[in-house]
Amino acid sequence: MNFSSSLKIAAISLTAAAVSVSAQARELNYSLGLGPGSAVALAAEDYATAVEKASAGALTIRVFPLELVSLPEMGPGIRDGLTDMGYMAAPYYPAEFAHSNFLAELSMLQTTLPQTGKEDLAYAGAMSEFITTKCPECLEEFKEQNHVYMGHIASSPYVLLCNSEIKSAADLKGKRLRAGGASYKRFAEHFGAVGVQMAASEAYEALSQGVLDCAILSIPELTNFRLMEVVKSVTLGIPGNVFGGTVAGNINRDVWQSLSDEERAIMLREGTDLAAGITWNYHSANARDLEAARAEGKTIIEPDASFKQQMADFVSADNKLVAEIFNTNYGVENASKMQSEFEPLLTKLAGLVEGVDSAVALGEIYWTEIFSKLDPKSYGLN
Repeated sequence: MNFSSSLKIAAISLTAAAVSVSAQARELNYSLGLGPGSAVALAAEDYATAVEKASAGALTIRVFPLELVSLPEMGPGIRDGLTDMGYMAAPYYPAEFAHSNFLAELSMLQTTLPQTGKEDLAYAGAMSEFITTKCPECLEEFKEQNHVYMGHIASSPYVLLCNSEIKSAADLKGKRLRAGGASYKRFAEHFGAVGVQMAASEAYEALSQGVLDCAILSIPELTNFRLMEVVKSVTLGIPGNVFGGTVAGNINRDVWQSLSDEERAIMLREGTDLAAGITWNYHSANARDLEAARAEGKTIIEPDASFKQQMADFVSADNKLVAEIFNTNYGVENASKMQSEFEPLLTKLAGLVEGVDSAVALGEIYWTEIFSKLDPKSYGLN
């Protein structure tokens, strides 16, 4: 055999090997209901890059912002395999995910604890740890919906993004407020407003057409949903709690079970950083987008002491009702026990994230404390 023939055989062998690897490579779809430049999309792109690198190209993720499955349809979309995985606001499905939604409803509770400025980072971790270690009912609900749970995220504090100035509790009377969950609807009604439950993605049109007077959302949604174009004022600290009801990237159960042990291990590790990345992006964008709102001429309102006290009084009374509401309406029989166990876990996480200064550092805490303890050989398979 001459040298030229040897080169040809070697080239054919390399090509065959490349085709073999390509044939074995697998692409998963990740859907989200926000735009390409949003906090979620940016973290999702980093997630896709990390999975491809960790798997040496054998497993890839294609990110679909504002495509494939919308935010309000994400729960059944994951269940039915319309997307392999997705960013899902579980409170859109109060009965299907009753136990984890109950934990999310407790987010008003964090406004009563010592404030560190990192309540969002702590809440996301506390949700994920509680669900994976103390709430078999939560995991069973995800299983019944053909989901494999992959961790919660939390927004920066919710505020009032409005068409008019809300300076006092009296200013809320008669106003129509976008409420993303039952606790926000109760908040609106307590102050004489009307809570309108709608997807955050619908807030732009509703505010621009006067269907809503305010949206109860976090400041980064000014960018994520382009609300900067239609909002005139921002009232800080009201209601003031983070939103902890969204999962970072639940996976269709059939897809999860079709992965190898090694691939599931990669998805758990990199999925941890997805949850941390989304949460950190919201956290870090909060100050940036608030300054952008000021620069755009939006009125930034700091509520007076009276308004803050009225808000605190509502939270105190509402926290006593949440367990009863979920017991009566959704059959969460151990709600009081869950609430009593969740608060110390939240306090623990608050201490752990106190010095966090990056998504990487946050991801390391979530991995060490929570997701590293899940076995890819058994998690989501039974």
